[in-house]
Amino acid sequence: MKYCNICKRHVEPVKSSLRWKWLILSAFTVVGWIPYVIYHVYFKKEDQCPQCQENQLSKLSPEERALNKKKRELRKAKRAEQLGEGKDDFEDNTLAVYTDETDELLKKADIEFEKGYGDKAVKLIDKALVIYDEEDEVAESFPIYKKKARYLYQSGRNDEAWELYNFMYSKCDSQRKLLAQLFDEKRKMLEFEGKYSGAIREAVMAKIYYDWYYLDLDRGDEIDYEWTEDETFDELAKKADKEKRWAEARDILVEAYDDLENLDFPVVNKKVHTLLRK
Repeated sequence: MKYCNICKRHVEPVKSSLRWKWLILSAFTVVGWIPYVIYHVYFKKEDQCPQCQENQLSKLSPEERALNKKKRELRKAKRAEQLGEGKDDFEDNTLAVYTDETDELLKKADIEFEKGYGDKAVKLIDKALVIYDEEDEVAESFPIYKKKARYLYQSGRNDEAWELYNFMYSKCDSQRKLLAQLFDEKRKMLEFEGKYSGAIREAVMAKIYYDWYYLDLDRGDEIDYEWTEDETFDELAKKADKEKRWAEARDILVEAYDDLENLDFPVVNKKVHTLLRK
């Protein structure tokens, strides 16, 4: 169902039919009527209102848009309140409490990196990782891997950084919270490289996993089901010159969010990727 802005009501759209006056007119042109028919069938055919035969349709009515806007504002206010109280579930420092030895190694790594010694910093991080690699505590080691990937990347060792991201993905398994952070890290790196279409795809994956995690916490009322609250997507789409494609991708994602818990991630992800590659 869509809302017809002419009839001021919800309708079941139908595909537009050939406009005969244009067909007749084109038949008397030098080009002829065949290109018009091909253009209409393959490119121009649009949804239209079955009552007024116009294509002035939108997903929501003005009243529904106003209600959604109010809900978004309430969710933003609630999140701001939670952040102010230190309840952000996605901060690195909530994931682990390290031993004194590990903390010391990480501090030394930070100092070396600030001095410009990226290779030394990475070696110190590797020493810190040994403790957690042996125990296979992925939730605790994850922030250290993130730090290592960032240092590799900022030291010009891009290929190694991406290899590490793939390794991190294999360790995260189905832990939605960690996967969300991982995709967000990849988004940052691609944005830094100026690969904005890729950054959008990673941001989409991050949001889906974050929202699944919200469902796990029984906090579904805080999810942005309309994909309009985070300005990151619009900014990246503008930089990538993919604003129209992103609008189409957003429609796919909003529809998929009607059943978020059972969202078919590979199918939705492929659809979004295909659109953004065009």
